[in-house]
Amino acid sequence: MRNSVIFFLFLFFGNAALRAQAGCTLFYPLDAKVKLEYTYYDKNGNMESKTRSSVKAVRSLPGGVEAVIFNRIFDKRDKEQFTGEYRVRCEGGLIKMDATSMLNPGMQQSLSNMDVDVEGEAFVIPGKMKPGQALPDAKTNIRAAAKGINIVDMTVTVTDRKVAGQERVTTPAGTFDCYKISQTTEVRMMLAKSFASVEYYAEGLGLVRSETYDQQGNLEGYMELTAFGQ
Repeated sequence: MRNSVIFFLFLFFGNAALRAQAGCTLFYPLDAKVKLEYTYYDKNGNMESKTRSSVKAVRSLPGGVEAVIFNRIFDKRDKEQFTGEYRVRCEGGLIKMDATSMLNPGMQQSLSNMDVDVEGEAFVIPGKMKPGQALPDAKTNIRAAAKGINIVDMTVTVTDRKVAGQERVTTPAGTFDCYKISQTTEVRMMLAKSFASVEYYAEGLGLVRSETYDQQGNLEGYMELTAFGQ
């Protein structure tokens, strides 16, 4: 499994209780019966891991709802490695992601037995998009400790986010008309690393594909939707 701090952003959630929230259903299959599978690949197209997601719980908020997403992570031999969860809120027609959703499976696994403290701004996806639209930046600090000793102090900053256009994307799960989001991410943990990424979102389904590039524009890896259903 890739040891990069962040391979690319992984975003998913869904729950039937969210359907009543205006603007929250356009880019996500908000139905507890829907299951999604994403597969991670290296730059050469070799599979590294796989994630299967489902809704664990949902609760009402004063201005929306919050869902807890349960993830099962598998290695390239389809053997379950670990499980995890993160939170997603729908408020005012905006999707707000828990920062831990931004970590790749390898990083999530390394933090699974630690005390983790997350602070900062939520990662926001609007309920409606149009080409040329600027999206909010996000900055998050993640600290992790084991037996009272600080092990990880990492800051993730996402900037230059915009809706770059619309494209048709084909994955093993099908062909989808998507909005393309581009952004720049800096990960700082002792040393800083920056990379660019593009993400493709389909209406009614959510994230379909994500690609990560180094500072020279070379592909580092990608993720895509490989299966979905009930």
